[in-house]
This record gives sequence, C-alpha cells and structure tokens, in this order.
Amino acid sequence: MGKIKTEGYVNLEFDPDYYEIAVTVSTESESSGGAITEGKKKTEALLHELQNNLQITPDSITADSETVCKSRFNEQRNQFDYEYMRSLLLRLPADNHVREAVTDLFAKTDCVTYNVSAKLKDENHQKQIALEAAVQCAREKAEEIAAALHCRVCGFEEIRTDGASDFRRTILCAMADGAVPAANSLAADLQNPKIPINGEVSVVWLTEPLA
Repeated sequence: MGKIKTEGYVNLEFDPDYYEIAVTVSTESESSGGAITEGKKKTEALLHELQNNLQITPDSITADSETVCKSRFNEQRNQFDYEYMRSLLLRLPADNHVREAVTDLFAKTDCVTYNVSAKLKDENHQKQIALEAAVQCAREKAEEIAAALHCRVCGFEEIRTDGASDFRRTILCAMADGAVPAANSLAADLQNPKIPINGEVSVVWLTEPLA
C-alpha cells in the first residue's frame, strides 16, 4: 500500500443571510445635561422614523451603550463642550431594498454614523462546505497522480486542517456516502455583497495497485 500527499484549497462565496448595521447617534452641547437631552431627542426621532416610516420592527433594534463625556475645548467659553453618544444595532434580513432605505435615512440624518456588515446565520456550516470542497479538490489531485502510477486511492491516513476537530469524522462519513460537496450559487444578484469562506486541507491518501 502506497501513500500520496496532496493539498486542496478553495475560496467560496456565499450570499448573506442578514445585515447588521451598527449605528451611532451623537450630539454636542455646552453642558452634559443639554447633550443628553438633545441626544435622547435625536435617538427617539430616529427610532420613530425606522419603526413607523420604514416598518422596522422593534425586535430588530438593540439599544447598546449610552455615554456622555467631554469633547472639544470651546475657546470662546474657555471650557469643554460635552458629547452624547448612543449606540444602536439593527439586524435586518438580507433585502437590498430594506438596507438601502435604512442607510438612505441615516445618510440624511446629520447626527448619525453607521457601518453595515453582511452576516451568515451559521458560519460554521459554510466553513464545513468549504472544507469538504477542499478535500474533494485534494482527492481529485491524488486520483490523477494515482492513475499515472497505475494505482487507485483507497482511503486516507491523515487530514490536516485549521477547522474543527470533528471535521475528520464528517469527512469520513461524506466519503463513505460518496457525497460531493456543493457551494451556494455564485450567480446571485451582483448587488448583494458576498461573504468569502476559504477551505484549505493537506491530506495523506492511501493507495493500492490496480487489479
């Protein structure tokens, strides 16, 4: 019985399941109380727009930190102004129309900054798909080498990956079932952001002579 070592690498892209939008509402005032009052007023107005005009449900909005601190030094008053900051987190379905409506609102609101992130519900699942595809890539290379040596791949001795420890057992089952890994379609709407997931493995395959 012989051995062949090959490596497999894939770079797959997946459509996001949802968007996370980190929002910061900020206001400045000559006093901490004034900054808080104005900041809360701006925040409530923004939430009203989201919920009543854009139909963003309250359970899609998480209120995060709320702070007030000294900001820039006001030379005219010879003392510091105060800045109020309120962080919100929106979790929206991966719908471009909804995302664009929300970000358009933020762009028109002078006291708001935001950042959009595309997210997967279960990133481990996509990582598993990528690792399985990398193993399939490595196997195809091994089979080409084995054919040139007049032998065939009959199993593997070792799989090295930076993935989870349970991955080896999963690959054993997939190979036993003859499963072929499949990636999500890459022909989705080009306006949708893609989430890249890499899979990389090094495999020592076992070979035996052809009968």
